[in-house]
Amino acid sequence: MSVAFWPILFLVIGLMLLFAEAFIPSGGFIGFTALVCVALSLWHAFQQSTSLGLTFLLMDLIVVPLTIMLAFWLWMKSPLSRKFLLAPPSEDEIDVSHADQQLEVVVGSTGRALTPLRPSGHVEVEGRRYDGLAEGGLIPAGALVRVVHARSGQLIVQNLERPRVVDADADENDEDDVEGLVSA
Repeated sequence: MSVAFWPILFLVIGLMLLFAEAFIPSGGFIGFTALVCVALSLWHAFQQSTSLGLTFLLMDLIVVPLTIMLAFWLWMKSPLSRKFLLAPPSEDEIDVSHADQQLEVVVGSTGRALTPLRPSGHVEVEGRRYDGLAEGGLIPAGALVRVVHARSGQLIVQNLERPRVVDADADENDEDDVEGLVSA
């Protein structure tokens, strides 16, 4: 029997158990047992000689991570993994999720505010409805707007119409005119 028989045996058993841990649900028991076997392999190797122990330590540092990566790579290809993992998105789903690219074509265009933008709402540009965000203040519904830029799936717009200025003196004069009409 060779000097390295027990260290090799425990190492092989530990690697096989590590590989099995990826495919057999055990709550970590198989993985823990695999680590115990790898530790026993090192212990037996150091019992024989320090150089054999250092050789097995170096081998463990290389072989154990490679075994884990191989096991998970094979697990990803198995039918079991398809039940746990989401399918990758299709090309159509990827294109839809990047709406900013499609919004860039309307930057600089004019449109109308469909709803009041306080500061967000809906705008219509080139016959299509978009989410809009007012840049610098509130924009009433129906106001003419210009698209400044697109960000996060929204069009940033500016009001092109002057806001109506309400004159306090004009309101008083209107009331006097109404009283004059009523008394006449």
